[in-house]
Amino acid sequence: MSISLAHNGLPPGVTHFNMADLIEKIAPGTCRAEHLSATAVRVLKHYLLGCRSSDFERGKICGVWEQPQTTAQTLRISTKVLHNAEAELERGGFIERSHVPHARRTGQRRDGVIVSLAGISLRPLIDGYARWKARLEAMELHERAVTSLRHEIVMLGREIRATQAAALIEEAERILPRGRVSRISSAEKLEALKAMLEALLVQPELPSADTKSSHRTEEIFAPNILVKDSSKNCKRVTGVDQSGEVSPAMAVSLASGDYRSLLPSGRPPGWPDIVDASAIACRWHNVSQPAWAEACERLGRERAALCILVIDRNARLPSDHRYRARSGKKCLNGLLRNASSLLPMIKAAKGYPEGGLPDRQFEPEVSAPRTGQSFAGACLSALAKLSGEVKL
Repeated sequence: MSISLAHNGLPPGVTHFNMADLIEKIAPGTCRAEHLSATAVRVLKHYLLGCRSSDFERGKICGVWEQPQTTAQTLRISTKVLHNAEAELERGGFIERSHVPHARRTGQRRDGVIVSLAGISLRPLIDGYARWKARLEAMELHERAVTSLRHEIVMLGREIRATQAAALIEEAERILPRGRVSRISSAEKLEALKAMLEALLVQPELPSADTKSSHRTEEIFAPNILVKDSSKNCKRVTGVDQSGEVSPAMAVSLASGDYRSLLPSGRPPGWPDIVDASAIACRWHNVSQPAWAEACERLGRERAALCILVIDRNARLPSDHRYRARSGKKCLNGLLRNASSLLPMIKAAKGYPEGGLPDRQFEPEVSAPRTGQSFAGACLSALAKLSGEVKL
């Protein structure tokens, strides 16, 4: 027996039929170099199933010496195609040719055991079983990663459309036309698409003026704050800013405990601090950044910040309170429609502890609707977004 052609055998419980199934599964490969053509798979399975079960035992020789013309006729392919397939299998490390090129293939069995072989040896295929198994596991991991990335990209697309910001939606369409990812199988390309879509949500385009990023804390997103106010931003509201009736100290005294935790503790907070805190508190009440930017443009930054402060305070009223703010987005829209109600609401809140605002402080036209997401739900949603556990 030729010791050089003897193999180490298949693992216990693994048959050559299992090996044939494994080869078919790993044929696509994880890269171009690992890919096996359909013809090469057919040829290899033909050789595998043409051997006896005893040929796969440890220390035996396993292979075939069927003539190429006979094999090609059986598989209904040309001899040239067969030789090309065998060359592909040899490059991939599945077989080795133990005969002289263009020579007749021969072999001999004695008592059912192959004792000589000048043909196609399957020793590399059998000894490389662990390698082929590892390749299959790598392919399965890659497929799961691709599936997960596709799902995350779809969720990011939904989140971008939910902002109802035309500029963001248009940019997302440019990055990923029609939002289809089913035909993209490259994990690297999917990762790049995901990063670009996430970048749109982190720093969305504001409706006017230049922006700067306020990095007050690393744990919470850095909101975009207007630098060059438009003509509407520069407009001050009588009775709120110019009259001096509402100062930063008064606003802070009316804020909730969670809101005050966003303000600096080493010095008296100013209007820029309140604007920053309100930009962050928007996420607690499902107020999108485009909606926050619109409020800044229409009311001015300070007054928009006061609106969010009041919404945050009233969201903490008892669950059965008539005027509890149940939907931050709808409450902000109400204040945008009737901005003159903001100052009376703030005056009515003076002297009342958090969670104890009287019913009479609100007028019906600006009261918060009963429908919408609860404050607890909004907090959980915001926490999930920040922690990265859920992507909408």
